[in-house]
Amino acid sequence: MNDDDSDFDDISEFSQEEEPSGRDSDTDDSGHPNNKKKKKSKSEEIGTKESKSVFRAKMMVYLVLIISCVTASTLTYFFTSDQEEDDFEDDFKTFADEISRVAKADLESKFVVAEGLSIATTSFAEEKGVAFPLVTMPDWERRTQKALEMTGADLIVMSPLVDFGMESEWLSYSQVESGWIHEGLEVQGLTHINPGAVPAFLHPVDNADGTVPDAPLLEKKVAPWWQTGKAPKNATWINTDFLTYGTYVELAEAVLQNKKGIISKIDEVAGLKLIVEDHHDDNGDHHAHGHDHSIGDDPPHSFILQPIYESFDSDAEVVGLLYIVVGWDVYFQGILPEGTNGVQIVLSDGCGSQYTFVLEGQVGRLMGEGDLHEGYDSLKVTSTLTGGDRVSQCEYILEIYATDELKESYESKDPLIFAIVVAMIFVFTTMVFLVYDWAVQRRQWMIIRAARKTQAIVSSLFPKNVQDRIMKDVDEEVNREANGPLITRGNRTKDQLQNFLKGKEATAEGGETAVDEGTKRSKPIADLFPEATIIFADIVGFTAWSSTREPSQVFQLLETIYHVFDEIANRRRVFKVETVGDCYVAVAGLPEPRKDHAIVMARFARDCLVQFTATVKAMVVELGPDTEELGVRIGLHSGPVTAGVLRGERARFQLFGDTVNTTARMESTGVPNKIHLSQETADLLVAAGKSQWLRTRREKVVAKGKGELQTYWLDSTGETATATTEGESDEEEKGAKPGIQTAPVVAPAPAVPSADKYNRLVAWNCDILAKLLTQIVARRESRRTDPDPVADIRKLEEQYGSNRYVLSEVQEIVRLPKFEADSQRVDPWSVQLSEEVLSQLKDYVQTLAAMYRDNPFHNFEHASHVTMSVSKLLSRIVAPEINKDLLGEGAIQEMILHDHTYGITSDPLTQFSVVLSALIHDVITEPNFLLVKEDESLAKKYISKSVAEQNSVDLAWKTLMLNEYGELRSCIFSDLTELRRFRALLINSVIATDIFDKEQGTMRKNRWAKAFSDEYKTTDRKDQHRRATIVIEHLIQASDVAHTMQHWHVYTKWNERLFQEMFESYLTGRSEKDPSAGWYQGELGFFDNYIIPLAKKLKNCGVFGVASDEYLNYAVENRREWADKGEEIVARMINKYGPNEGQFEDEMQQKLEI
Repeated sequence: MNDDDSDFDDISEFSQEEEPSGRDSDTDDSGHPNNKKKKKSKSEEIGTKESKSVFRAKMMVYLVLIISCVTASTLTYFFTSDQEEDDFEDDFKTFADEISRVAKADLESKFVVAEGLSIATTSFAEEKGVAFPLVTMPDWERRTQKALEMTGADLIVMSPLVDFGMESEWLSYSQVESGWIHEGLEVQGLTHINPGAVPAFLHPVDNADGTVPDAPLLEKKVAPWWQTGKAPKNATWINTDFLTYGTYVELAEAVLQNKKGIISKIDEVAGLKLIVEDHHDDNGDHHAHGHDHSIGDDPPHSFILQPIYESFDSDAEVVGLLYIVVGWDVYFQGILPEGTNGVQIVLSDGCGSQYTFVLEGQVGRLMGEGDLHEGYDSLKVTSTLTGGDRVSQCEYILEIYATDELKESYESKDPLIFAIVVAMIFVFTTMVFLVYDWAVQRRQWMIIRAARKTQAIVSSLFPKNVQDRIMKDVDEEVNREANGPLITRGNRTKDQLQNFLKGKEATAEGGETAVDEGTKRSKPIADLFPEATIIFADIVGFTAWSSTREPSQVFQLLETIYHVFDEIANRRRVFKVETVGDCYVAVAGLPEPRKDHAIVMARFARDCLVQFTATVKAMVVELGPDTEELGVRIGLHSGPVTAGVLRGERARFQLFGDTVNTTARMESTGVPNKIHLSQETADLLVAAGKSQWLRTRREKVVAKGKGELQTYWLDSTGETATATTEGESDEEEKGAKPGIQTAPVVAPAPAVPSADKYNRLVAWNCDILAKLLTQIVARRESRRTDPDPVADIRKLEEQYGSNRYVLSEVQEIVRLPKFEADSQRVDPWSVQLSEEVLSQLKDYVQTLAAMYRDNPFHNFEHASHVTMSVSKLLSRIVAPEINKDLLGEGAIQEMILHDHTYGITSDPLTQFSVVLSALIHDVITEPNFLLVKEDESLAKKYISKSVAEQNSVDLAWKTLMLNEYGELRSCIFSDLTELRRFRALLINSVIATDIFDKEQGTMRKNRWAKAFSDEYKTTDRKDQHRRATIVIEHLIQASDVAHTMQHWHVYTKWNERLFQEMFESYLTGRSEKDPSAGWYQGELGFFDNYIIPLAKKLKNCGVFGVASDEYLNYAVENRREWADKGEEIVARMINKYGPNEGQFEDEMQQKLEI
């Protein structure tokens, strides 16, 4: 019901009724009351009728609310009650399943314990070379104590099988070897008890009826009780012959037939009477394990017989038996949650015995013999305990039932409470409706009164026909407001376009514009905007930069830069169109046309350029070296643009036309960190009085399809870099004086100061190492290992620093830690390194950086580049492609990843060591041949082998061992094992970067062949450590020459630097060989004989995922490009770094022409 509709109907009708003029309708001509019944006007009749309708509707609503209240409350009550019933049934089934599972697992554990004792006995006999039956297990008491605790058993007995004819020999042996009884009593703390002598004769089981079934396999054998757990206080029942009791004989015969353990039926004799006295202390208290009953009384017992074999051969003979006697109440302890009572279990052994247990919280209690359950047969859960590989004398079955006590624990007052709450909600809703109705009625009468006054005024001013016309016009206006203005096809299209850009267009599921049949027949949402300015902004050097980064870092850069651009666009009221790769496209002048579109876009471009430079510098610490060298190339052009929504799947707003193409040409023909403008945009700026912003480009641009174009650079001198706030006019900004040219504000980005770049590289390396340190600390805290004494660690540190020959410490196999499921318990993000550790780390990295010489290639920047490659490869180590559903969760996945990556991913200390090796591998170094030539002391110290690498290790190690880095060292390693692994990984990794030592190279090739040959592809930990060691060495080797396996621009940059360094050494006389002579062919050979095979090894080891494919593809592509362009590049480098500029140019040009 809508009260507003009835109100407006009353008003409309009232405004058209005719009021009598001049006199009151309630009096006659004489002024006396008119007793004649007044005739109601049409509007009054309609009003009365509508009021009755409204009243009936209200009553209907109140009735519906009352009925709904009763219905909802009742349904809530029954629904909540049903939910409690469902919870009761579901939880009972869960409890029943858990009882069944625990009982089965408990029974299985008892078989496993019996098998373990059997195996231990056989193993002892074989090891000592003794033959059954003359076998006595040493330390039997402690062995069986653990077994008794695990199984909750009452008794464990080991009984050898003695052939007829050996009885006397056995009896003599048992008396001589009875010392185990005294040893057992001593372990129990009962040294004051004298068990007496072992009987010198075999005697039958107490309570045996003398009936022994046929047992062909046991014919002519006896089975004397021998060692027991616990040791007996009375030795007189030793040498009791098991085979005098029928149940034992049946089971023993079955054991010999199946050669498997077996569980007996429920047997209340079960030989237990023999040990009643021994299982009671001096006060008569029972001394069983884990349950509370008297032996021979309730609860029922069964026993497990396990064969003892002569040897571990498959056809070995059974030479003895193990007996484990257990009460059945043990199986039902500690299953239900505390406070959960009333689950009944009926145990049947299938041979006629039945017992009923009840579970009360953590305790299982025997109710009595027979089926004593209370009811709830419909919820009965039946489970078979025995079966499968286990043999049983009878089939044990559990029948689990609920009880009234359990059900009552699920019944509460919640249904009544919830029903009352629902009823109160309806009462409150009714009260709100009454208040709302009163407010609507009040508003209705106020509107009617105002309408009556209006009608009276209109009636007094206009005749009837004029009133009708006025009311008709009002109706039409109301209709137009309700149905929307009549619009032409043209402005409808523009409105649709603006609505789409403002996010008002109806979209289908998934964010796509709905395109139905009606839309297909409708006119597209598009329009021509005659005046607009477009910007294309492309990141220069992005492709090469991204080839050295992880995918996440690539997106982190783009998201950060585009977010900055978007914020500027919002402030400048520029419309962002799209981003295509690393190109940002935006437009001013649409969807809302504006005359100052060129000025706005120029200011937007200027702000983007300034913010881009600041952003990339700030991100060096996060994204690594060379980030600050990225630039942005910006192009602007103005003109007419066709813009619209290209409908269909993933509908997008698009720009079309020649203006878009020309803008792309402006961007592509520009230069980094400058804003390139077309003639059209420049003309608009001049017309707006901004000629001082322009600088004419000297050379004309040749654009495809356009010919030669005169273009301009944007030079916004005098413009403030502060963006206008929302609502501020972009028409004019302070400081801009038309016609006056001043110095440019935006110029090519200045070269990064060496100190500034140095500090950013130090910060980035510290950040990488600090993250790994937090992982080391987290793993250490997860494992909760205690550190070794500081004195022991310091002693080993001094041994490593005592002028050792580093090359002698290279290990074929570096042992990594084994997988531990709890090593990931502590989240590394929760670890906070102390200020001392961070300060020492920064100082250490700064010290290492200062050690590097100012060489073109072998410098700190290149070491950081190698570090970045190592970090990338470590981050790209992946698990095998196995269905994740099969892997499971958590620790299982971690274990599979650990095994697949040979343990590298699981040990942050390994990763830290390799990253640090990349940082130190070229400290104070020159090529080895120069060091050997120029420093005889080093050559002698290191026997002219891997001189640079050994020297780097020694310098970095001695620096780290200084007292000022004590906290840092304690964070890296806290025990001797970690210290040895850290040292070994550091040396192996750094020495691996010497690729020109033939002896080391041959050894590495052999280790690779050995590690990945079929013979050594095993799960043996030693073979895994071998593979991990060689993978780490190849990882650092690949990182050392990573520029050859990255984008062409990265490769040529570092190749030129290496050439410069080598060529300058030659020109200064330090090197005798001219590197330029064979540089071209040398690079080809380097690719063919080292780089490409190395990249293939990364792929073949199978742990680096798509990163290995990426490295190999770049290596092959760079080799191809070098073959095509290498000679020209060498000629250019010779001309650039030669003693006389251009002396080789003519010669190389002739060679190239030939």
